Amino acid sequence: MRRGNASAVLRAVVTEGPLPRADIARSTGLSAPSVTKLTALLVQAGLLREHAPAEATQGRPRVPVGVDPSGAVALGVHIGLLRTTLGLVCLDGTVLAQRVLDHEAPGDGGLAPRRIADQAADGAREFLADRLGGRRLLGTGISLGGWVDGERGVVVEHGALGWRDVRLVDLLDGRLPGPVRLEQSVRAAASAELWFGAGREVDDFVHIFFGNVLGAALVVDRAVHRGPGAAAGGIEHLPATDEPGARCPRCGTGCLSLLASDTAVVAAARARGLRLPDAGRLPVEHLVAAARPEGSGIGDPRAQDVLRRRARHAGRAVATVVDLLNPSRVVLAGGILAADEYLDDLRAEVTLRAHRGWDAATRVVPATFGTGALLVASAMPLLEAVYEDPIGTVGPGGRAVAAS
Repeated sequence: MRRGNASAVLRAVVTEGPLPRADIARSTGLSAPSVTKLTALLVQAGLLREHAPAEATQGRPRVPVGVDPSGAVALGVHIGLLRTTLGLVCLDGTVLAQRVLDHEAPGDGGLAPRRIADQAADGAREFLADRLGGRRLLGTGISLGGWVDGERGVVVEHGALGWRDVRLVDLLDGRLPGPVRLEQSVRAAASAELWFGAGREVDDFVHIFFGNVLGAALVVDRAVHRGPGAAAGGIEHLPATDEPGARCPRCGTGCLSLLASDTAVVAAARARGLRLPDAGRLPVEHLVAAARPEGSGIGDPRAQDVLRRRARHAGRAVATVVDLLNPSRVVLAGGILAADEYLDDLRAEVTLRAHRGWDAATRVVPATFGTGALLVASAMPLLEAVYEDPIGTVGPGGRAVAAS
């Protein structure tokens, strides 16, 4: 019961805080003495801190309790196709520091699982030595796209990286601060939206990521659905077009991965003669820049057409999801948001193809987190474990369990 009560206090402060103790008691239904004891424990552990007193309306001023930004943090590690990103993430989802590790060229074995694991472990060690300071480290959360079974610590399949049945947690065992928790990046991002973003006000939604990889996460009754083998959320091969000649080498159809991934739209743009460099920004960002007018210009119509077609293909797939699940909200993330001026094209396609009177204009929304989205998502598996059992994290005497 004590552990559950501590969880209730921490959850209330994380989602609503900073809060005076009396407001925490009202929010959780706990007695004032219980809240006082539990907040003292969480403050001692470095999870919460007292803020400046609020101006008193009567009697003594109320002292809010909130997350301590200089206290406990999680290490977030996101492994993407082009780079691994490291970050320190506070309990309330604030990214305090980050560092990018560019991957080596694929042709030189730079995307081999052990090479990526070695780079992440070495980079994390240097990053923490440089940026952690006196903060308490709670552990490490790792996320990446594809088919990921976090419970087994296995990347079952990641097409863009060329990985199959990679025991990633074993490769990093003892090399990152523990505990180490692995999750598929879209499900982890859905958890972040559930706690801090577009999912706070609804009990169900679908989070869909359009980037170099594609994926979806379904939230029902404020829980992320994983399914047997953690295989839920595979949308790569949803039909996206009936155009002749559009055939995915894997599924044989004009599917979403063939037409709506960052990789696909960059390839389509290059096929139409656009020159998009690989250095500096991501190629899809160069494509977006080419489509946008500069000064009195009008932008490259080839780039504009490629991005508009992508939005419509994505909208067709979203409409399929909408008809099947009727979610309260669809949250979009990934490279597709780099060209947010085409979201109305996507919404129009959803409205055209959905058949249950679903209002895409108001219910298809962009993800909450900007450049820090991947890091917040990566840290969420670890942070959620802390929210669920802060006493197990800090130990019975109020001291944090040492990171292994």
